[in-house]
Amino acid sequence: MTIPKYVVESESERVFNIVETFNQAAQDTQSKRNIQAENKETEKNEVESVLSMSSLGQLGRFGNQIFQYAFLRVCAHRSGASVECPFWIGQVLFGHHDPPISRRLPPAIERKVEGKALFDTAPEFIPYLEKLAGAKSCRINEEAIEQGLTNVDLWGFFQVPTRFLASDQHYIRALFQPVDDLKVCLEEGMKQLHARGRTVIGVHIRRGDYLIQVRTGFTLVVPESWYCEYLDKIWHDLEDPVLFICSDNLEEVLPAFEKYLPMTSQDLQLEIPERLQNMNIEFYIDFFVLSQCDIVIASNSIFSFAACLLNEHGQKFVRPHWDFSSKFADFDPWDSDPLLWIGHPQPRVFKSVPEMLQTTYATQGLGATLKSLFIFMPKSYLKEWSLRIYLGYQIQGWLGAFKSMAFILKSSLITILQTVVSAFPFISRPLFRQKE
Repeated sequence: MTIPKYVVESESERVFNIVETFNQAAQDTQSKRNIQAENKETEKNEVESVLSMSSLGQLGRFGNQIFQYAFLRVCAHRSGASVECPFWIGQVLFGHHDPPISRRLPPAIERKVEGKALFDTAPEFIPYLEKLAGAKSCRINEEAIEQGLTNVDLWGFFQVPTRFLASDQHYIRALFQPVDDLKVCLEEGMKQLHARGRTVIGVHIRRGDYLIQVRTGFTLVVPESWYCEYLDKIWHDLEDPVLFICSDNLEEVLPAFEKYLPMTSQDLQLEIPERLQNMNIEFYIDFFVLSQCDIVIASNSIFSFAACLLNEHGQKFVRPHWDFSSKFADFDPWDSDPLLWIGHPQPRVFKSVPEMLQTTYATQGLGATLKSLFIFMPKSYLKEWSLRIYLGYQIQGWLGAFKSMAFILKSSLITILQTVVSAFPFISRPLFRQKE
């Protein structure tokens, strides 16, 4: 069997391109039903205790997959269920060999205790999943970890507050240890870093889709100058520090850190095992180094947060937050929200227009603000609306499509009214009140 390359499409883009996932799920559903009809052991299989995640590898990139697989395995461990999932990059990196999906199970769809999940942003998501599965869905949250789950198919990102995972941290860390030949290579890279300094500081700067998905409630693009200001405060108090920079836009951000003589994954002389050289796993070098650093200055990103979660050596973990007066705050990877959403304590999936404009102007300036307003924001709305209308059509044909358009029109009018109201300073409330 040929192992597919790791998909490097951005996390936020994949959220809005979720149609591809649903289409594949529909094809898989029909395929599995045909197989089951011919399988003499179907009755036996249906009484076995199974927990599946047919969307693993499709909803988000690597950081999301770490949380999804951890949630899957912990819930199955608690209930005693066996695990089934499609191919994902963890099978290559960590040596997992879970069996593929054998049958379609009723969907168990993520629900957040505070705020909305992806599947709440449009009323079409859930009935479409139910149509694919041919069964009613149930909603679950982080409390499912305590009891475990069985005989359902998990759908969601499962970026649960990590206090719910803390009791299983040794089990979770064991799940994400690189395979032996890859680990030897990566540990050699850490030796090269320690040859340059005693205290390794890892900085992760998220750009890429964060520059485009300006409406999304967690996309926070922090200027390089803010990172440098923080480094200036701590640098001379550290014992022989060495800086490691990782970013999805490395060439653009690297010059700002020149005075620290930073290293990157490109500076490490690593020999990736030959069997992995065509797998597009270069990102994992950055991830592994972050998981070994003494100090990590993260982005508001699941990628760097997941690396911190697996870091057993870290002395200090810091990330930006929505209080721009302090800019950065310490966090405990095992007692924090993985992402900081705007609007805390009632986090929202999307920023309002004023929030989007104020955030972008404060962190990126006027030019980026104008691009956000006239290019990125309209594109985001069009993608969201197109997806909802498509799903509505798949559920009920043209009637479903018209229903979706009616929902969109209603919510758009409400948004416009809220925007107009918030434009008046004497009645608008502060936009950024989130604290660590």
